[in-house]
Amino acid sequence: MIGHPAGGDHRRRRLQVTASAASFVVLFAALLIIMLPNPWALLAGLVFGGAGAAATYGTMSGMAQSSQRRTQALTDDQKRLRQELASLTETIRTRSDKLPPSTQGQLRMMVVGLEEIVERWSTLERLAEQQDAVRMTITRHLPRTLELFLELPDSAKPTHAREFKEQVGLLAEAVAKTRDTVVAKNLQALRTNRWLLEESLTDPDEKLFRDHGL
Repeated sequence: MIGHPAGGDHRRRRLQVTASAASFVVLFAALLIIMLPNPWALLAGLVFGGAGAAATYGTMSGMAQSSQRRTQALTDDQKRLRQELASLTETIRTRSDKLPPSTQGQLRMMVVGLEEIVERWSTLERLAEQQDAVRMTITRHLPRTLELFLELPDSAKPTHAREFKEQVGLLAEAVAKTRDTVVAKNLQALRTNRWLLEESLTDPDEKLFRDHGL
């Protein structure tokens, strides 16, 4: 089930109430000290303290809701990407007889590496450009690369096998490098690692087999 567990919600609400109460006490006491002996000090303290407590509770509630929305979006993104990877795995498995044998292991390992990156998706939350690169690799670049080769007539596949293998090799290397960096949670290395981003954002229709007019 997606979302915070009941215990987490209870602790969060208790923290919000505690912080709001502390805000009330501090503001009430401060205004009381400032205004005494004014007869309106008590009422002013109650009003000012109550407003502060309400503002504190509202702010914390808004932050909690924002965090829940980010978590939900992250989970939904992971679910979609896992489905795409499952589809890629199925294509590689069922069409293996149409793929160069030397690329099959690389393709499977590439999918495994992408699965590990998606499993640690939150690590890339602060690196939107890297998330976009991985997302495009999974949903666009790798599927289209496979599609272009598999759609070739069997008689033409040997002619283009070498270029296909080179493309798969470059992409597999980029995915492996990014996977290792994500597992290590080295965000600085991810910021300077442009391999996967550059490969993923290159339109495969323009790059793959372009020398052959495909």
